[in-house]
Amino acid sequence: MRNRKLLVPGITVLVLALSLAAAACGGSSSYSSTQPPTSAPRATADAGAPPTTSATVSAATNAKLNKTILVDSAGMTLYTYGNDTSEMSACNGGCASEWPPLAAGAESPTGGPGVTGTLGTITRSDGTKQVTYNGMPLYGWEQDQQPGDVTGDGLEGFHVAVP
Repeated sequence: MRNRKLLVPGITVLVLALSLAAAACGGSSSYSSTQPPTSAPRATADAGAPPTTSATVSAATNAKLNKTILVDSAGMTLYTYGNDTSEMSACNGGCASEWPPLAAGAESPTGGPGVTGTLGTITRSDGTKQVTYNGMPLYGWEQDQQPGDVTGDGLEGFHVAVP
């Protein structure tokens, strides 16, 4: 009987620890990752930090794709999502963790060199503002490690944004 009393609290602690570990992992996502997430900071709506005062989108020639693409103020590749509609993001929750929305600051987004389309903003389902290009929401990709990376192109309906 004495061993049973010790076993029950031990099992309770184990079940509690497993439950907490599972909760910390969050929900599942249909996106798979084979590379570690980037440690480079990105101005994203879901990052928890207040957005910068303005978002700048520029055009840059990408040697890997041999074409001009849109990049954020840090030179990181921007993407559009095929499931979005004009002026509405379909990437929320786990999707937005892996494909961080480009956060809009307090001021209107600005177009840097080579940007010929219209920049604007939408209000996401969580109430944050996201930068759009010709009405389509813009995203980063957590697996892009440095400027010039385009590892998200063609994954899960996301494509490199082009001017």
